[in-house]
Amino acid sequence: MLKNYNQKFQQTLNNTLQNIYPLILIDAYLRLIKITLLNPNGFFTQIFHIHQNFSTFNHLCTQYLTILELLTLLFFGYLLTQNLSNFQHSDLNFSTVLILAVACMNIGPDLRMTWTLPSILLVIIISYLVAYLFCKVPWPTIRIILAFFVGYIVNLIQQNDIFVKLPGISTSARNINWWSLGPLVMLRNLATWLGIINPFTETRQSINSPAATANLSAALTHRNLNNLPFPFNLHSIYTSYAFLGGIGCTLGLVFALLILHKDRLVLQNILLSLFGFNAPLLIKLPVLFNLWLVIPFVISPILSMLIGALFIQLKWAQPAVYEIFSGTPTFLLNFLGTNGNWGSLIATILAIGCSTAIYLPFIKAEAKYENKNLD
Repeated sequence: MLKNYNQKFQQTLNNTLQNIYPLILIDAYLRLIKITLLNPNGFFTQIFHIHQNFSTFNHLCTQYLTILELLTLLFFGYLLTQNLSNFQHSDLNFSTVLILAVACMNIGPDLRMTWTLPSILLVIIISYLVAYLFCKVPWPTIRIILAFFVGYIVNLIQQNDIFVKLPGISTSARNINWWSLGPLVMLRNLATWLGIINPFTETRQSINSPAATANLSAALTHRNLNNLPFPFNLHSIYTSYAFLGGIGCTLGLVFALLILHKDRLVLQNILLSLFGFNAPLLIKLPVLFNLWLVIPFVISPILSMLIGALFIQLKWAQPAVYEIFSGTPTFLLNFLGTNGNWGSLIATILAIGCSTAIYLPFIKAEAKYENKNLD
């Protein structure tokens, strides 16, 4: 009975995720345009020598995208509460939206209102509690008052970043501690898979650690990438190899889907994945909360980083040092970050190939499982 209940809940969750997929897809394409075309240092802005100043529009676009993502998550909570509830109380759906809206509202000292995006997991938890507990409250007015109170409590908790952040990977260390880096990468990917970290925003590659800055300074001084002081650092290993296609190295997942002739899904997401925007793919497949795909989603970035580290250690490739255009396709990060080192490009292609090989059997197993259930 418990197994059937879990399957029913999983199916309800997956169906609701499918309903918000078009909105997530639109948001991802708008973010792609914003980061590559509206940004003065954007990839397309630079390679096509676009001199038009879009700074004002870029700022407005950032605000509107945040609002779009917030409304999408509120809509997700509304639909999930409706699909989970066995009672036809229209105010139950509104209660979920009210709780989330109050929880995400921030009023500054100057009385300016800003919004914090709730995590997908938080939306699911609130929707579940409303669907199964609020229906027991006798009067709609009391339910609305209770929703406002719960939203206020969640708001206080969110101010401490309990739900929206995890301990990050420190950028202050000059040398990589592999014993801590591996578990932290796996933890961050697992948190994304669990919906604790939202995958909406693009992955940015920036040189901000002391080791990466020292490497850049040495490269500019000597005009080559030989004898860098810190060849192994978070910039050259973590941000350069762990996000090929977005978090989870999902460019390999796209090619696995292509091998299995999932042409429509690939067509909708391959351009986004090339630039590191994989939120629509994580929602549509879905990867989030999918037990079949958690293993490759967590393991692929680790293997990709090990391939990059091995190539750098054997001096078959050089570590990425140079700052590149904003929104550069993820498969070109290392090639351009090393000013055209072919060994880095080969390492990247090999990492993507290995990710594809990791994802492929799990995708096949899931497809076989779904077909069996349909039969």
